[in-house]
Amino acid sequence: MTQHLFSGLKVIDCASWVAGPAAATILSDFGADVIKLEPPGGDPWRNSTPMPGKKTDYYWQHTSRNKRSLALDLKAEEGLAVLLRLIDAADVFVTNYPLPVRERLKIADRHLLSRNPRLIYASLTAYGEHGDEAGKTGFDVTAYWARTGLMDLVRATPETEPARSAPAMGDHPSAVALYAAIV
Repeated sequence: MTQHLFSGLKVIDCASWVAGPAAATILSDFGADVIKLEPPGGDPWRNSTPMPGKKTDYYWQHTSRNKRSLALDLKAEEGLAVLLRLIDAADVFVTNYPLPVRERLKIADRHLLSRNPRLIYASLTAYGEHGDEAGKTGFDVTAYWARTGLMDLVRATPETEPARSAPAMGDHPSAVALYAAIV
């Protein structure tokens, strides 16, 4: 068996869409064992529109390669119990769920680190962990592309409307930053 940089590292990917899961994917590229947790209906990114001419969603495959997937209802007591058993053996927990959702699901850092203090709790939020906007949701098009001013900077002319980003244009650089923070 070939050994990779992160062989033996156990990662729980409890994130949705792109930025959090893509950070876990980079870990998997280097050999980490990543379990992707999804709600029973699937991660919304899995159910996004496939590329023209493709039967499967390339975007999902790109962000979720090398992972095992587990459908788990974290709103149910039984689902949370399964997650907690996984946490006991995990090295890294990746999430980008909004802070209020983490509290409701009992997966905030205070819940999981009290159970496994050696766990790396990798958190990604749209507007930070503290302050007036900490609980707000955001996607790359709003938090990364619009709020930073990039949307305005790439207008064809000053008279045209602000440009919209391609899917996950801000998510992927954010994922690389989260990966670097984990490492």
